[in-house]
Parts: sequence; C-alpha cells; structure tokens
Amino acid sequence: MPAAPIEIVVASGKGGTGKTFISSNLLYYFKSSDLKCVGVDADAEAPDLALALGDYAHIKDIKEVYESRKASIDYSKCTLCLNCLNHCRFSAIELHENVPKIVEEYCEGCGACALVCPAEAISFREVLTGRIIVGTTRSDVDVVTSDLEVSGRNTGHLVYLARETAKRTYPNIDIVVVDAAAGIGCPVISSIVGSTHLVVVVEPTPQSLQGAKRLAELAKILNVDYSVIINKADLNKDFIEEIHRSFGSKIIGEIPYSKHVIDSYVEMKPLLEYRRDSDISKTLTSIFDKLTKILKVRA
Repeated sequence: MPAAPIEIVVASGKGGTGKTFISSNLLYYFKSSDLKCVGVDADAEAPDLALALGDYAHIKDIKEVYESRKASIDYSKCTLCLNCLNHCRFSAIELHENVPKIVEEYCEGCGACALVCPAEAISFREVLTGRIIVGTTRSDVDVVTSDLEVSGRNTGHLVYLARETAKRTYPNIDIVVVDAAAGIGCPVISSIVGSTHLVVVVEPTPQSLQGAKRLAELAKILNVDYSVIINKADLNKDFIEEIHRSFGSKIIGEIPYSKHVIDSYVEMKPLLEYRRDSDISKTLTSIFDKLTKILKVRA
C-alpha cells in the first residue's frame, strides 16, 4: 500500500482574503519541484481553483452525485390542512390559489412537512446534489473539483467525496492541496478533518482576523496543526501587529499587495508561472519553502 499523502488545507475565515491565490500557487510550486500533487477545490458553491490554474485542458471524469431530497405533494391525498406550510422553516412551501406548492430551490429535504401531514401526502425524490470533476489544467496541475448544483445540499459530503476521489484517482500522489470554502461551516470542517496541516490566510482587517482565530480554534479541536500567511500585508500596516500578537510564531510570511496578482488572474495563470522572477513570486517561494520545512517535504 502506498503511503498516505500529505494533505494541506488552505482556508480563510472570510471570503476574498486570497486562499485560492495561495492554493493555486502552492500547487504550481510543488509541481515545479517534481512532486506529485493534486488540488481539490472544496469551495463547492463557488469553485475557481481550476480557473486560477488556467481552467481544465483535459477532463478525465465527471461524476454526478445524487444525495439531495426534494419534497413532493400528492394532491389526490392532500386535505389542504396546511400543516406542511406552517411547519416549514425554510419557506419552501407557498400558497397558490389556496393550494400548498413546493418551492424546490428552498427545500432542504428535512422531512418536517411529511411528519406533520395527517394524510401522508408528502414524499421525497432524490435530485442532483452536484458533480465531482477530475481533470488536468492548462498549468499541467491535476485538480478535482466539487461543484454544488443550484439549491443542492450536503455540501460537506460533496467535499468529502472530492477529497476521496483525489486520493483514489491518484493513489501514488505525494501531496494534496485542498482549497477550502470561506468561513468555518460544514464544508470547511469536512475539508480540515483528517488533514495533515492547515494554512490560514488572513488579511489585515478586524473581520479577517476574527475569522482566522475561529479557524485556529477549529484546527485545535480537530487536532490539526496550522500555519498563518498574511496576505495584502501592506494595505493596513497599523493592524499587522495585532495579527502578530494573535498568532506569533505560527506566521510563516507576509505577502504585499501587488498588481501582478490581478494580472495573473486575468491571464488565468498562477503568479509563479506568470511572473516567476518578480519580487512577490520570490516572497511566495520563500514562504512555501518554510512550509515544506515544517512538513518535512522534499522540495
């Protein structure tokens, strides 16, 4: 049996801090170091890791996942008691001409409506939850994407399936880099649990620091070690000291704001590929070098 790969999760307590920027460049860094790596886009509601790496050049597999449930009313049995309407906490049942109708976009398939229906007129059907996409990007990096269908649920399990698909499809992989969703909700927990190391990306704002602290607490609960990267560090220099007081030696580097980052996104290339000789690329490489030493990765 091959050894289990090192699994690095890149996460942020709020959106827009640059976690996909870090994830995509970290993958390119490992790929350039001749390490066998694969990326997992665990931000199922808004996946963009493959885009940051040039989008898919080759799709290896697409698997549809059916795990969501939607309620359905049998009007031949319905007595119009409206118990279902009164007990739905998701506003997924509305009245149309005094008849209850299911609003599928809001339905969570929780089953409360069926429990309170005296006529047993409500049943459930499985619908598409999302897709697991496996392929190779134009930057020659393999990526597994979890892509949630509109109104789909079970996001955490979709993320779990993406992680397992990556390890099953690439059994001899050295490193898995998971680009997590923002926040600390179910998909983020599903991304971190059982991983090797968490990289917390924080920007110098109070909201981002608060989210980063919550991520650090979550990592401790899940018994996962973590490091911190400060992104866009020079946009609020007065706040940097607050971040250092909060995380101290856990901080492995600071990345300044750079227009090159925007340009690399426009070109759909990781910065280390697009501007490999730029100062910010050298800063990124230095930070990633520190991370590989922490994880004892050969790079």
